[in-house]
Amino acid sequence: MPHATIRPEHILRAREIVARLSVEEKVAQLEAVPFTHFLDESGRFSEAKAEEIAKYGVGIVKRVYGNGAFLDNAQMAREFNRLQEFLVKRSTARLPAMIEEEAAGGLMAPGATAFPSPLAMASTFDPELMSRVADAIGRQARALGVHQVFSPVLDLCIDPRWGRCEETFGEDPRLAAAMGVSYVKSVQAHGVAATLKHFVAYGMSEGGRNGANSWVGELDLRNLALVPFESAVKEARPLSVMASYNDVDGVPSHANGLLIDGVLRGEWGFEGFVVSDAEGITRLLWLHRVARDAEEAALLSLSAGIDVENSYAPMRGRLFWSLVEAVRSGRLPEYILDRHVERVVAVKASLGLLENPYLSYDGGPVETAEDRALAREAVERAIILLKNDGVLPLSRDLRVLLTGPGASQPLAMLFDYHLQAHRSLGRQVTPVVTVLEGLRSLLPRLDHWPVSSFTSCRDDEIEGAREAARGHDVVVAVVGERSGGFWLRDSEVLSGEGVDRDPTLPDCQLRLLRSLAGSGARLVIVLIAGRPISLPEDIINAASAVLLTFYPGEEGGDAIARALVGLVNPSGRLPVTIPSSVGDVPVRHGLRRSSASDITVRRPRPLFPFGHGLSYSRVTYSDLRAGLEGGVLRVSLKLTNEGPLEAEEVPQLYVSPPSRLYERPSLELIGLGRVRLRVGESMGLSFEVGLEALSVYMSGGRLLVPAGTYELYAGPSSADLRLKAEVELKEDLELRGRGGVLWATAKAL
Repeated sequence: MPHATIRPEHILRAREIVARLSVEEKVAQLEAVPFTHFLDESGRFSEAKAEEIAKYGVGIVKRVYGNGAFLDNAQMAREFNRLQEFLVKRSTARLPAMIEEEAAGGLMAPGATAFPSPLAMASTFDPELMSRVADAIGRQARALGVHQVFSPVLDLCIDPRWGRCEETFGEDPRLAAAMGVSYVKSVQAHGVAATLKHFVAYGMSEGGRNGANSWVGELDLRNLALVPFESAVKEARPLSVMASYNDVDGVPSHANGLLIDGVLRGEWGFEGFVVSDAEGITRLLWLHRVARDAEEAALLSLSAGIDVENSYAPMRGRLFWSLVEAVRSGRLPEYILDRHVERVVAVKASLGLLENPYLSYDGGPVETAEDRALAREAVERAIILLKNDGVLPLSRDLRVLLTGPGASQPLAMLFDYHLQAHRSLGRQVTPVVTVLEGLRSLLPRLDHWPVSSFTSCRDDEIEGAREAARGHDVVVAVVGERSGGFWLRDSEVLSGEGVDRDPTLPDCQLRLLRSLAGSGARLVIVLIAGRPISLPEDIINAASAVLLTFYPGEEGGDAIARALVGLVNPSGRLPVTIPSSVGDVPVRHGLRRSSASDITVRRPRPLFPFGHGLSYSRVTYSDLRAGLEGGVLRVSLKLTNEGPLEAEEVPQLYVSPPSRLYERPSLELIGLGRVRLRVGESMGLSFEVGLEALSVYMSGGRLLVPAGTYELYAGPSSADLRLKAEVELKEDLELRGRGGVLWATAKAL
């Protein structure tokens, strides 16, 4: 199994191959085509369609397994092999195609593991766990013969109104970088090309609207939005990057050569290929209107550095097909076209595809028992306890009523790029455990009152839930959002791609919670969502406990149930800030001091801050020490678990850096960790932070570690910083460049 890395011999072989191709064959290698375009109504390979679409070959075939129309993996593998045979033996190019699938929270294929969503994985603050999950994703992808995944998503969730927050690793650039690097390394170790997306500033759009303009200057772009991409490119060497739908400062990403060819390739040394988002090049023509015709749009994107057109259009209706005439007329030098084709063919060579084009999948199970156990471990570490007055963990002798629209719906556990939610399938393609199923075996005195809808729960359901709760000690209400995508046109879908809205619960769920709060039973809210949801103050005050998880995946119900009864001690931490109100948006940790100065009465205030998460145990922090030694910032501290339960603690290290002309955030996360502590146990921890992690991009591309006082803080959240130390840097340190590791992971002393 080759590790997905481009070596010089792959580039040389690509040049040899491209030199023999015709112009039509070259352009065909720059096209990504849905697999269903090659199938008939019964899901069988159509030679006639292949002759029409791929006479000259094709570069990438999308969604062989995740197409949603045909759910038999073995059949799809057989039909793809028939297509591959056509491409290798009968197309004029004689080149095989790559298979692409989605895989942000698990491979988007029937029978593959539905791991927690990326936002849930970020809640673990555990890059090592992310590495193990991505290893399983890569192994499953390789078993099915997948060559490329359109993952991970390295956009930042800056505005919680944006529906794709659930696909991100949260709001912090270094946390996103740590998780993204782990993902890419583990997936590509299985010979599967990872794709960083979406390049760039896609999560910073105006109003949180999907694909809208991103108002961001060059320095904020470099010091915030670009950080996870820079780290992943330099540290993990991904083979692919996807451009974003938005524009930056008015320039559409699919035509932004300054960022793609200038920064991504020129400054960072990216060697793979850049793929458009679906119809992203077409949008230059009909939406952005920066191109007058198909050829101009194609040339704009190609000259910016886009290599592959990702489209649903028929082959001859695609914009890149106009490049054939552009070459023949002399408007596009053929050597420029060759450079783009060579990048795609070099990746195919690096994956061993040229020697082994056919799939060997025989129809066996995709998921193992170990994969499912890993999915449960991951979500157990992702569950966040926001509030608890002592009602949790629940005692087995309590009478408990379970209700709410998320209590018994499998889709409530899944995010928009889990196959079942993505396609709104009527049957489960991977078994999903609901909260009701998880609690039944743990609470002998459990009752259930169903609520049918996330958006239009009926008055009789709400009143019935209130009456049912009166005879119980505790009522557990599972509320939140159901995920999907704008293409589903489903009023029940409240989060996901293109489902941009205020980060609040629908009115009917608020009425349900207020009704339950007056029932006399103690109210425990379980919130399952795809974004940081702002709960009204009266509901927060009325609740005895609030438990949150961001789309936990197939084992979510079991993990949530175990956390409610104390078999799991919650240890998740918020990777995003939960705003107090929509009017505070956007609000995140480390806002500049000027964001709430003395000349405004408006103070952005989090309902729950970044990094927040309670435990059933009390862990104390002490003995913070810090010093600069040989260009490394060394920090140590001690944690003690005072009980009453074994705990996993997530210590966080922040810096408040000095500013020089460019005002830096008031707090920056530079260290994270996760440690298990027995009751009464104390543990010393150390962080070793390279000075690169303290650097900042300045005007003119300068990379500077400014002289001055660096205030260091340690604690369990960005708003609960219990320890402080200072280090002094006597002189400015100007760096010629920096590597990819801009954070430190805690190590036991």
